[in-house]
Amino acid sequence: MQNSSQPKLIPTPFADNGARQNIPNESQIGITAGRASYADGFPPLTRTPLAAGGVPPFGTDFNGVLNDITAALRWSQSGAGYPFNAAFNTAISGYPKGARIPNSTLDGYWLNTTDGNTANPEVTGAATTGWVPAENYGVTAITGLSGSSVTLTTLQAAKETIVLSGTLTSNVNLTVPAWIKQWKVINNCNGNFSVTVKTPNGTGVAVPSQATSILSGDGVNINPGVNPGALINMQLFTASGTYTPTPGTKSIVVEVQGAGGGAGGIGGAGTGTVAIGNGGAAGGYAKSRLTSGFSGGISITVGTGGPGGNLAPTNGTLGGLSSFGSTIVANGGDGGLGQNQATPPYSVTGSLGGIATGGNIVNMRGGASSNGAALSTGSVLPGIGGAAVLGLPVLSPANNGAPVYAAFGYGAGGGGSYAFNRAGFSGGSGANGVVIIWEYA
Repeated sequence: MQNSSQPKLIPTPFADNGARQNIPNESQIGITAGRASYADGFPPLTRTPLAAGGVPPFGTDFNGVLNDITAALRWSQSGAGYPFNAAFNTAISGYPKGARIPNSTLDGYWLNTTDGNTANPEVTGAATTGWVPAENYGVTAITGLSGSSVTLTTLQAAKETIVLSGTLTSNVNLTVPAWIKQWKVINNCNGNFSVTVKTPNGTGVAVPSQATSILSGDGVNINPGVNPGALINMQLFTASGTYTPTPGTKSIVVEVQGAGGGAGGIGGAGTGTVAIGNGGAAGGYAKSRLTSGFSGGISITVGTGGPGGNLAPTNGTLGGLSSFGSTIVANGGDGGLGQNQATPPYSVTGSLGGIATGGNIVNMRGGASSNGAALSTGSVLPGIGGAAVLGLPVLSPANNGAPVYAAFGYGAGGGGSYAFNRAGFSGGSGANGVVIIWEYA
């Protein structure tokens, strides 16, 4: 059917100003010969020949029938509906499933969810009737709250926004029907108490005084609701795994931090010499916001911090990469250089941080480790591990001692150390990487 097939509007019902009979529902046979009714239509007598005692149909009956029909068409064409009618409800043995009728205040609608529903949608308790609210305009205001709980009528609970006021003297309940529905509850009450919004037989959510909450009914209980775009969950991966979105997730922000490299190991140092182990570099960091492409089963890799070099001396090991699928990758930081004993002054070059790719917000290289330097046996600066976006290394010991590992957060390089007049040390390990996924409604 095309839009051009739209029939004309009927601003005036048929015979609106003409003579017409009010057509009764009950049969008129045996009451008024030839009269029409909705029970019989035009009776058999009007189809009997006049010579055989028949009676012609009344023109005013035709006008009455057509007036009823066209008046109903005009009402429907105007966009109007019919609120619940008890007599009509009884006559049709209940409303059919899917029926949509205006409420009694004509500022919203009821949707029927059960076939042959004889219940009135508007009751004074919070019982479910098979009718659920649909498109209700306005606000329900509950005033004078103090120490007594309140049960909303179905008409009150049908509104999207409920505003509470009064001075609370205790915690009270506000009971609503067990519908699948969302409410905005504005608790303007005074007093250091709360109003718990709940269903008759389910659990609820407490809304403190002077607070506003979005609440969601699941058909049994009342739960904290979620605003569109609100943070609904955070998933932290400290080990490799698989990402599955939390139900309701519409977008995510992904942070991928590569692991830090290990510091170089040092051999022992005799009199007049110094051995320096340089710190490892930090892993790269990438951040992205995604609105698609994360429906589930995304492989997550979390890099392991590179081990420090041993006493040989040897260089530290490269940190492991972290990734979100194959699209967002943060490489680990390089290992620090190991150094055997040498006579100062001398220096050891720092290592480069890992690179990151795939981030649509930022791709950042991990912090390099600092150069180690020995000016004399009494003036030594060991290589400090590189700083990561999500982690900082602990400074190397200020005296002749073992390295301190990257202790804060994720992805920092292992700490270097130095030695003189003593045995060597293994390098500090780099910190592990991480993948953090922020989920939004």
